[in-house]
Amino acid sequence: MSAHEQASSFGKASEGKLAILYDGSCDLCRASVDGINHFDNSGLIEPLDLHEQDVRAKFPDLKLENLLEELHAVDDQGHVYRGARAINEILRRQRGLKGYLAYLWYIPPYAWLADRQYKRIAASRYARDAQGKLKAPVAGAH
Repeated sequence: MSAHEQASSFGKASEGKLAILYDGSCDLCRASVDGINHFDNSGLIEPLDLHEQDVRAKFPDLKLENLLEELHAVDDQGHVYRGARAINEILRRQRGLKGYLAYLWYIPPYAWLADRQYKRIAASRYARDAQGKLKAPVAGAH
């Protein structure tokens, strides 16, 4: 890849792909990406652990605190989708019946409810296990 091609790929997914930037240090996030990989029938999803140095270097304009707050999806044009909207972009790229689920986004108040639910779960993700259940409190912790 030439230096010009490398420079023009910064801030974008690989050609034809949707990069999913997820928190690899989070049990729930890793399990979610496993679920996305299992669900994906498009071959267009490119999961990337935001803690890997080369991933952070490829997306220098995305702030770490924002990436840790919610899932980010970036397409090959550099468009960034966050949270529930990122999930909808994953759905939008699926073939067949799975792809039609993305159209729910346009039925009021689906987008609002999806965003609210996403934020509620994301806010407590470190307190959840890979199945999304709240972890038992650690004995002696305050």
